[in-house]
Amino acid sequence: MVAPPRILVVDDEPVVNESCRRVLADEGYEVDTIESGRDGLERASARHFDLVVTDLKMPDLDGMELIRELRRQRPDTAIVVITGYATVPSAIEAMRLGVADYIEKPFTPQQLSEAAHRAVAAAESEPKVEIEAGLVRNVLRRAAREPRFASQLLDQGSRVLSGIALPWEAKAAIVSGDIAWIEARCGDLSPEERDWLERRLQAEIW
Repeated sequence: MVAPPRILVVDDEPVVNESCRRVLADEGYEVDTIESGRDGLERASARHFDLVVTDLKMPDLDGMELIRELRRQRPDTAIVVITGYATVPSAIEAMRLGVADYIEKPFTPQQLSEAAHRAVAAAESEPKVEIEAGLVRNVLRRAAREPRFASQLLDQGSRVLSGIALPWEAKAAIVSGDIAWIEARCGDLSPEERDWLERRLQAEIW
């Protein structure tokens, strides 16, 4: 018998957590809830979840930081954002980092269940790809040499890299300018590669 997909809901509002738990459990998912962004990250890092549903605005750990860390530590975990403070920049950043869906509070049970279904189905169908240092470095060199491509990376994020066989964690590191992550997995960067990442960080718009 196949185990049901496991979902972690992270929101500092108990009523939201309980509502999500009921809706998703009724859909056949195994659901955990937690009311702290920091504790949610710790739980998701320690155990496998097929999907993390997270709020953006939490007092102890910003939801966007939780997303960035999950992308590094658990790149195969799908993420759905729920928020009562939706803005265009926050939506853009979330999608850049590979978030599967983005729904605003108050949301209906149907909206939540449909978002969860789409995210889990997409994660299950996505092939697992090993990180290839050469591909990462090729992207960095191209960004350094082609202003149009660099501009697309800044404006559209990981969507620009959809045709490149890299996992989400590598794409997220590139679009967010995560020099430490890239060097840890791809070796020392050339001056050209590092220069583009540093300019990417200076151009931070979110």
